[in-house]
Amino acid sequence: MSKKTVRIIALTAAASSLAIALAGCSGAPETPSDGGGKPLVYLVPSSWANYQGLQENIDAYTEKTGVEVEVQGVPDEQYDQNVRAKISSGGGVDIFAGLNEEKDPGSFMTEISDPDFQDRMSASVFESMLATDGKLYGVPAADGLSTFGVFYNKDVFETAGVTETPETLEDLTAAFTAVKESGVTPLFLSGKDGWTLLQHRNAVNADFIGDNAELPQQLAANEGTWTEIPGFEQQYQNLADWAKGGLTNADVLTASYEQSTAAVADGTAGAIINGSWVIGEIRAANPEGNFGFFALPNPEGTTQIALSQPNIMHIAKDSAQPEAARELLEFLIEPAQVENFLASTPGVPAFTDVTVGEPDPIMSDIQIWVDDEKTGAAFDTAARFPTPQDDIIAAYQELLAGRIDVAEFGTRLDTAWQAAGKTAGLEGF
Repeated sequence: MSKKTVRIIALTAAASSLAIALAGCSGAPETPSDGGGKPLVYLVPSSWANYQGLQENIDAYTEKTGVEVEVQGVPDEQYDQNVRAKISSGGGVDIFAGLNEEKDPGSFMTEISDPDFQDRMSASVFESMLATDGKLYGVPAADGLSTFGVFYNKDVFETAGVTETPETLEDLTAAFTAVKESGVTPLFLSGKDGWTLLQHRNAVNADFIGDNAELPQQLAANEGTWTEIPGFEQQYQNLADWAKGGLTNADVLTASYEQSTAAVADGTAGAIINGSWVIGEIRAANPEGNFGFFALPNPEGTTQIALSQPNIMHIAKDSAQPEAARELLEFLIEPAQVENFLASTPGVPAFTDVTVGEPDPIMSDIQIWVDDEKTGAAFDTAARFPTPQDDIIAAYQELLAGRIDVAEFGTRLDTAWQAAGKTAGLEGF
């Protein structure tokens, strides 16, 4: 499991600790379907293991069924390699997270047939879970989906006279200009932590997919280039102009992620472009703050947000208790359990029948896009391509520093994409 993914998951746990009572957890335990009395071994990164909602929901399952569940946390930095080793050695694993893009998943994962939860998910979210062979090898976890866009301090914007959500890039530039004139940094970028710059890319790519749903597959098959995409030049020229025109913090290349969330929280910056995991840190820093979200406007067509792939839990193919494992996973995503999990770990519900009690106002802004069906799959999930993240981050940093222009940025992105496809031996490259 990548460091960036683990960081994203861990950060969401900083939100409020409100708990919702679970339904159907009292009475005599039901008879488990299999297992012979052995506990189910549930393997996750260490950063997940102590999630309040997970522990509560697993306890509820044990109370209901009598089946014990042993949650094992594996150090995040070595998660993938340790889980591979444990599974290959027959280490008694029943359920595990991650390893979603492994070759030949059917050799060590149980295929999930007739998933009842499919009807509870949008088509794009469900399809994002399918393996490259078109089969389903997991059950979604209860935690929410991430999305990407502009997270902002509403009080800062309103003080600057910005009372309407920007709907075009011109509107957004005007809003940033007004915030600057009020004496506040409009947009805070944290280039020291290069992965944060990729969240601008994620927001931009959501708009690209809104105009062409087949774009991820086309680029992954080398059927076009990034610089040919309508809106590419406008999106990145605006970003470059914001940095050049003083609409960002002066230390864009040395500022950290933590500085960015703190700046929005305390009102020394108006906005950041990042993922929904920032909600927990912003809210923790300023519980009573007035914050919101809007999508990065599309200069050419449909503006929408991307929803990340759900975290997926797999049943090991050599599990001695596959039926009990599936029963557990399906119990954990019943509406009551999902609502309980999201109460302490905010996110966009992966399920259409889940309502979060007293959601954070930022989440309410995001939910509007979901309810209006203005969503799509995250680009990298849909593309299933070995994205050259380090090269893209380096190009972003050079663009923001003013050392290259948008044309050169596009050339570097296309070159890195071609090299990644060739290195991976993908057809068409």
